[in-house]
Amino acid sequence: MLEFLNTPIVAGVIKSAIVIFALLTAFAYMTLIERRVVAKLQGRLGPNRAGPAGMFQPVADAIKMIFKEQIVPTQAKKAIYMVAPIISLVVALSAFAVVPIGNSWVDGKTSVWDPVIGDVNIGILWILSISSLAVYGIVLGGWASGNRYSLLGSLRSAAQMVSYETGLGLALSGTLMFAGTLSMVGIVNAQRHMGIWFVAAQPLGFFLYLIAGIAEVNRAPFDLPEAEQELTAGYLTEYSGLRWSVYQMAEYINMITVSSIAATFFFGGWSFFGLERIPGLSIVIFLVKVAVFLFLFIWLRATLPRIRYDRLMRFGWQLLLPLAVVNAVISATVVALNWPWWISGLAGLAIIVAVLFYERRKINEGQKEVTVKEVGGSKTMAIPTSVRLAKFEKVNVE
Repeated sequence: MLEFLNTPIVAGVIKSAIVIFALLTAFAYMTLIERRVVAKLQGRLGPNRAGPAGMFQPVADAIKMIFKEQIVPTQAKKAIYMVAPIISLVVALSAFAVVPIGNSWVDGKTSVWDPVIGDVNIGILWILSISSLAVYGIVLGGWASGNRYSLLGSLRSAAQMVSYETGLGLALSGTLMFAGTLSMVGIVNAQRHMGIWFVAAQPLGFFLYLIAGIAEVNRAPFDLPEAEQELTAGYLTEYSGLRWSVYQMAEYINMITVSSIAATFFFGGWSFFGLERIPGLSIVIFLVKVAVFLFLFIWLRATLPRIRYDRLMRFGWQLLLPLAVVNAVISATVVALNWPWWISGLAGLAIIVAVLFYERRKINEGQKEVTVKEVGGSKTMAIPTSVRLAKFEKVNVE
């Protein structure tokens, strides 16, 4: 019996079932955590009635979604309309298959029960290739809904993912050069061997990946495919009940995947300067790192407004992509000439500071000062040049 359980196929199936259950559970409670954190940041309470501290709120939401009416528009392409959310969910779950969650149970020895479903030597290529299929679920769902707003939202998503996928891949290329492998486990072991986290050698790559990753999962301030104020929820307009919740599952699982890649590539994954040798502790270390990035997703949503679509595209092509190319060239030069890793780190930090200084200066130059009269005096304030001030003459009404 034990020999049967130690076969790679059986172990892979059982680990896949455990990971899928964990991801779906994490999705449910991420919705609760996000609502509570956003409420805290905005001075509200959030859901706190269903169970202690609102812990049963995801269960209540799931029951509501199960019994909610499933509306299918009369002009929808029914087969594609129903399959599209499933495509997004399957792609999101599949991308997580090569992410190492923890160290092997015996440090230095591998087994079929190590906390990773599949340690393939092209792990990051699998993630990038399977993640690029996620746009099909959104595009097909928006097109099959028979709604013009849904179609516009799906087209926005396709253009946005094409724009930021290129920069995302190039942002990760510098880390791959230092690691010398495409395996996710190999990247973690390379950081252990060098004694650093790759964020020190690739600060610019990490900065660019984080921005592109947020745009890839359509999260605020890059949630243009939904854009409630413009497209009445975009590609989700005609979805309700369980089909709507399946799209939300895919979005939150993609958030977890993006956070897992950031933790693995730039922050040592499950390693923490030797503590990962304690059995089981490496999984806790990895989950803590992922939780930090998930909190960042929520923080940005509660803080930043949605940017304009033309600025979104301009930012991706004219700023993020050129910087990713520069980072790749610097990393290749450092690796090819066998220079110390800190050279690329300092160069990346210098570029980040220069870009932030340039953007800040451009914002200051684009502002103009106006004098606002207040009770007891006047106040001078700066506003963007895009704001037009309207002057109204006082009218005497007799």
